[in-house]
Amino acid sequence: MNKLLVLLYLCVSCAALAQTNVKKELKAIETLEQAQDYIGEKQTRKKKILVFNTEKHQTSLAKELLEMPVGFTKTDRTQFKKTHYKIVKKENEPHYRISYIFFDGNKMPVSEIYELRKTIMAKYNRGVDFGDLAKKYSMATNARKGGDSGWVKDGQLPIEIEEEANDLKHELDAIFDVGITDDNGFYIVKKTHRLKIIKEVYVLKVQETID
Repeated sequence: MNKLLVLLYLCVSCAALAQTNVKKELKAIETLEQAQDYIGEKQTRKKKILVFNTEKHQTSLAKELLEMPVGFTKTDRTQFKKTHYKIVKKENEPHYRISYIFFDGNKMPVSEIYELRKTIMAKYNRGVDFGDLAKKYSMATNARKGGDSGWVKDGQLPIEIEEEANDLKHELDAIFDVGITDDNGFYIVKKTHRLKIIKEVYVLKVQETID
């Protein structure tokens, strides 16, 4: 009986020590770079970095995290686990939003792509909805969404597209073609929104089991 009590005591002590260590580890993390080092090369269900922004994420958790200052930690507890959310970075970044139709020059002759681009632009100028054209012709994964890129910031799409999307000479709803030499990609791009400043928060999520 005494051995059983000792074993139970050791298990409880180890669990308490593990939870204390997690708190210490989180307290020492102050930057996004430190959070990335803490996770290592591969994110897991128990350790990962999440990114929330005011346009895309509307859950109560996301709204709460977006309002928390950098360095603060929120902990949610259930019967079997604790989930810690530590704010490691916040920023207000310019984002842009476009719709596009993509052709892969490695899978289709360039001459055929040029003819299709002419056809698509002619149809758009006659009033055919760009989203419908993207669903029909685009080879991109977002074709089913009408080619919508969602809100993106510099570095998320090829530089050639970014430069055209951010060009003030292009009016809203204007379409233009872009060629990408590196991957032999061809695009028809529609400017759907003006540049917008969006708040983002980077969150280190750490999950621990309660024994």
